[in-house]
Amino acid sequence: MGSYYIAAPLSLCSTWAPEAFRFTLNLILLFTGEEGTKPMPVTIGVDEWESGNGVMKLGWYQWVGSAIFLWGWIHQLRCHANLGRVRAQDGKADDYVIPRGDWFEIVSSPHYLAEIVIYLGLVVASGGGDLTIWLPLGTVVANLLFAAAETHKWYIAKFEDYPSNRYVIIPFIF
Repeated sequence: MGSYYIAAPLSLCSTWAPEAFRFTLNLILLFTGEEGTKPMPVTIGVDEWESGNGVMKLGWYQWVGSAIFLWGWIHQLRCHANLGRVRAQDGKADDYVIPRGDWFEIVSSPHYLAEIVIYLGLVVASGGGDLTIWLPLGTVVANLLFAAAETHKWYIAKFEDYPSNRYVIIPFIF
């Protein structure tokens, strides 16, 4: 998930990349003493963001996308904490147990589902109009669907009493 923190800001701001590049180039030229260069004017100042006006300019899709992102992030955190508790309670590092609780009651790989929800939140927050945010979502979904299917098969082979009502990764569908 480390690459997410690098890719998300870049993909969300990809429509502003040329302006950011020109601004940075102008700053470099200004500090190196090149004549006839001026930094690009900044349209949104720090004062606007500090006073809350910048936040008020966010559209509904940024708010909804942020809520979806936060929902996925919280569930991913819960799933990983749940997996950590399973090991801690068992006390045996080589033994496996069936994880239970939260989204584990519905799907075999809820931490993968939460990761997909996180990326979906980014797509919604971006407005969905930029291909550079859809590509990471597609890659993550394809990769995690495959990994979740393999995990589900492993659980079924490993545990005779594995709950038959659990789906692979997408509740009530797959």
